[in-house]
Amino acid sequence: MASGAFTNFRAGLPQPAECFGIGVGLMELIMFGIAGVLNPLEFSKGFGVPMLPASHTQAHPGALQKSSEEEEKGRKLQKTQEGYIMAIAARNLQNGVLLLTLGCYVRDRRALGIAVASGVVTTVSDALIVWAQGPEASSYIWGHLIGVVNSIAIGGSLLYWGKGEKLA
Repeated sequence: MASGAFTNFRAGLPQPAECFGIGVGLMELIMFGIAGVLNPLEFSKGFGVPMLPASHTQAHPGALQKSSEEEEKGRKLQKTQEGYIMAIAARNLQNGVLLLTLGCYVRDRRALGIAVASGVVTTVSDALIVWAQGPEASSYIWGHLIGVVNSIAIGGSLLYWGKGEKLA
């Protein structure tokens, strides 16, 4: 009796590759989307391109106090940087919603595979951007390279095994 209930439960679950695709969608939505919008400063550090603190805008580093013009320039710089970081996070929100829609609602394995595999464009671009920041950012490249491998492996497995085919 218990094995029959488990069999029925398991029959309703998606294939393992689809579960990984849904997992990528959840990470895009929560870790890289919502977290980036809520805390752009920490998100930028994890991304590998940390925001410049407003204190770096002081024209006279030896001065005891910043001028009001320097303070205003620092606030504008901070706001601009936060805007760029939040735009990156919004891109991740969109990707997460797309992947979750394809994986959970549409349940089209091939479409989910194409969407996950196309993430390789973004992850390679992100890795090159971080690499261009110089040696101090090089330790953050690995996170982006893991994203490249995930996009290829998970997207490829979703495309390789068709919707009606059984995994061998």
